[in-house]
Amino acid sequence: MKKLRILLLAALFAAVACTAAFAHPPKNVVCSWNAQNSTLTVSATHEVNDPAKHFVLTMTLLENGKQIVFKQYTKQDSAEKFTDSVLLKGMKSGTKLRVILMCNIMGSVESDYIIP
Repeated sequence: MKKLRILLLAALFAAVACTAAFAHPPKNVVCSWNAQNSTLTVSATHEVNDPAKHFVLTMTLLENGKQIVFKQYTKQDSAEKFTDSVLLKGMKSGTKLRVILMCNIMGSVESDYIIP
């Protein structure tokens, strides 16, 4: 019985370690501002095998520490990267935003962007 417990614990540890090895946060966040339609487009590298199972789960935008956008996703449109656009009416040139992207499996990335 003791050997079975040790074997089960070892298998559980190996499964968790493998999941962590294949999971990774998004990286290389790129933001672009379209002043004509007040739209911010956010892209990030997030290469995954199956975008229906491993994807960017949330995008949060903060202005001066206050949350102004929170979006949740159920999949990623591409196996190579995450991209989404949000309408931000009333943004003035010089406004500093913080973008936070969180992976559904492990990790997150933060990036600052100043509206041109």
